[in-house]
Amino acid sequence: MFIRSQDGRTKEADVTDEAIANRAYELWQQRGCPDSDGADDWQAAYEQLQAKRTLPPRHRPLKRWIAKLRNRAAL
Repeated sequence: MFIRSQDGRTKEADVTDEAIANRAYELWQQRGCPDSDGADDWQAAYEQLQAKRTLPPRHRPLKRWIAKLRNRAAL
């Protein structure tokens, strides 16, 4: 998960307990709402959200390509 700061840069957002709880609840529902303490769903939710968090930010190749074209046109 990435957020944009006031200076326009992107940075990683922390995985919050609320986000983990929401995802764990979704996982629990998908499993048919079994009787359990929820620890397995919580752990799975945390791991899924952490995996999303560690993905590299998207690059903007199109913007770079357009900038190169503009620079060439300026010559």
